[in-house]
Amino acid sequence: MALFFKSPEPKHRFKVSKEKTAITRHFTKRRVPKSKSGRVLVATWNIANLGVQGRKAGALELVAHILKRFDLVAVQEVKDQFKPFLKVLSHMPGFDYVMSDPAGNTERLAFVHRKNKVTPTNLFGEVALRDREFPKRTVRVKWTDKQGTQRVDVFKGFKFRPFDRNPFIGSFEAGKLTFTLVNVHMYFGKFQNSRKKEERKKYARRVLEIYALSRWADRRFDSATCYDRDILLLGDMNVPAMDKTESTYKELVGFGWKPVDYTTKTGGSNLGNDKTYDQMVFTPGGMKNRAKNRGVFDFDKAVFKPLWVKIRAEKSDRAAVGLFNRHVKHLLSDHRPLWVELDTT
Repeated sequence: MALFFKSPEPKHRFKVSKEKTAITRHFTKRRVPKSKSGRVLVATWNIANLGVQGRKAGALELVAHILKRFDLVAVQEVKDQFKPFLKVLSHMPGFDYVMSDPAGNTERLAFVHRKNKVTPTNLFGEVALRDREFPKRTVRVKWTDKQGTQRVDVFKGFKFRPFDRNPFIGSFEAGKLTFTLVNVHMYFGKFQNSRKKEERKKYARRVLEIYALSRWADRRFDSATCYDRDILLLGDMNVPAMDKTESTYKELVGFGWKPVDYTTKTGGSNLGNDKTYDQMVFTPGGMKNRAKNRGVFDFDKAVFKPLWVKIRAEKSDRAAVGLFNRHVKHLLSDHRPLWVELDTT
């Protein structure tokens, strides 16, 4: 979900060099590999409102410092005003990018790649379903009322609407591995526990978008005309929990595709550490077997230490976390990068 994160007052000032050192040390602590021969580091990162949030030059340099740890990154929330994105790339010599035109919420999707490790190949485009391919489906939304009673809304014959942001497809080669990435930012709508049924219906739309994506991917995988059967769906899928009782996750895995399970390593991909909005989902078989390591990089545990010490001395733990995260959201993001290391030999 895209929100404009304003800077708390007073604005936090920091030394870029010290923060970069702290991030690098945290990469080591979290055992995020460095780029090396025979491996490719693929990541996904929703960089909140990149282009409209008023980040200063130093913050953009920190974003670049995180990105360039990886060889190939699917980026979400590059806004229509993409010049700040280009400023990030200016701190990443040896990297290049491909991006989509803006769609819902004036957002672009982008791929950033290390040129001496990753080569774009011949397939780029968007997933745009034709009218006859729109699924029509019963969607169940579980929710809890004010009294704590579990309830279920059943939306019968719920018809798919076009993707709010068409998934962006890109094909790449690294070593002996060729593969297709599908960069996504699924519709958010409202929370499943929203009080109004019309709002819960917007959550149902999110569930149906995920089903439509999963069905499309499964059909492409089985198609004789598929460009490359090694397909990886990745991005901000707005899946709150990796649990089959959660409707969004149930639809994501409904065709037998295999998500990367990262929660046991670090936790959630959000600053609150309790949600799994960001996902990587492999086709059954081959490509997943190349995964050697994976995780979430919780940069928020490394950056702005003096700010945290100051805030914590003045506020309760809960209030301090909330205010600190407001700074982190504005300067960097409310999402953490999710990554996987693949064998390319």
